Amino acid sequence: MYTPALRELIKLIMLEEHRIREADIAGDRRVPWGSDDHIADLETRCSDAEYWKGKYPRGSAKRSHYQSILSHLKNELKSARKKNQSLNEKDGD
Repeated sequence: MYTPALRELIKLIMLEEHRIREADIAGDRRVPWGSDDHIADLETRCSDAEYWKGKYPRGSAKRSHYQSILSHLKNELKSARKKNQSLNEKDGD
């Protein structure tokens, strides 16, 4: 009924669907993307970036650098929170 190529494609799709995205966090640990540990780590990193950004005068290259880092971290945090929310909704079902 199914050709070998079609069976292989179905296997690949099923494997990809169950794959879990992971994040590297402090302490050389890997955790699931959007987990509580991941979000806490990103919040700490955002706080640290805010602190260091505030140490430099407006318009300086270093302040701009930390602003770029902070922007990237905030985008990751937004994505992680969204994933966390969807995981919590699935757990409630």
